[in-house]
Amino acid sequence: MKAFSLKTLPALMLAAGLTVGLPAPLLAATAVNPYKVLTETELEAQQVQIDLFWQKQINQGSFAGIGEVPLHYAYVVPANAKATIVILNGRTESVLKYQEMYFELARQGYAVFSYDHRGQGLSGRLNADPHLGHVEDFQHYVQDVALFMAKFSGQMPGPKLLMAHSMGGAIGSAYLAKAPTEFVAAAMSAPMHAPNAEVIFGAQDGCYLAAAVRWSCSDCYAGFVSQPYNPGPFVGNIYTQSEIRYRRFREQYQQQPKIQLGGPSWQWLSQACAIADEMPQIAANIQTPVLILQAGDDSAVAPAPQDEFCQAIGSNCAGGKVLHFAGARHEFFIEADQYRLPAMTAVLEFYQQQLSLPQASK
Repeated sequence: MKAFSLKTLPALMLAAGLTVGLPAPLLAATAVNPYKVLTETELEAQQVQIDLFWQKQINQGSFAGIGEVPLHYAYVVPANAKATIVILNGRTESVLKYQEMYFELARQGYAVFSYDHRGQGLSGRLNADPHLGHVEDFQHYVQDVALFMAKFSGQMPGPKLLMAHSMGGAIGSAYLAKAPTEFVAAAMSAPMHAPNAEVIFGAQDGCYLAAAVRWSCSDCYAGFVSQPYNPGPFVGNIYTQSEIRYRRFREQYQQQPKIQLGGPSWQWLSQACAIADEMPQIAANIQTPVLILQAGDDSAVAPAPQDEFCQAIGSNCAGGKVLHFAGARHEFFIEADQYRLPAMTAVLEFYQQQLSLPQASK
């Protein structure tokens, strides 16, 4: 792996007040914006173009996951694509939430492939209550990735790159351990290397409680109270400081009620805790270069396990440590410009560096 260093990013920017605790080289890259990452102003101005892009260029459908659960996919292959980015989204998310990302990456010459995990988005639900976030076995998520890659790999041009957010980071980590040569590089946004059980229902020892309760009520909402989808106001949300992106996200979920998802089940929480316990063994089998973005104000997942995972994968952790963004909230991909712009720049620069290596073309 080519050593990834903030010093290799374009040299740059200390302007516009984008200091937020980031290293100066990364700040500078943000000012230059070499990868044409959309700003909040541009996002609103180009909404019509993004909508048309989604309607006319995105291929959508479904494939059968483990147990024949229908999983919704969406992909785009621009002309002369240089590589393919596979996105594994987080819990409660859908490909519909990533329209801005698809648009940005496609115009940078990347093919983009993604799908909705079982039990969420436009994929098949696993419980009579469509708002319950549930999974029987975390490995089903990982096996679904294998089926997705088996089905679409032949349509993916160039080297493959992984982009994973939150729960997708845990799924992606487990998959990388099983398929160490499938991806040239992986970038993980606030990966759920361990869930924050305290946030989910207010108990410090939530994982222990989940392991006990799931035997009697595995498909009950964790926390003993029903938690259907609740959009909540922008003020006080734990996900983003971008009012524009938060509003767009909530409007999408309002317009497409089928993708709405509420709280997790005891079984889901138990499985999330179980995969967290396996992370040391998973890390030992990872051979793919991984860039980890860590949000400084993240109350959705536990940050310390991200540091531990980085150390466990050794030289495969880009830069030798997580890339920490002081003040950023959990959802980098819909965060305010001062966090999203440098985060996306770092990811795309990392990808570009890895693609430039001789082994990337093999």
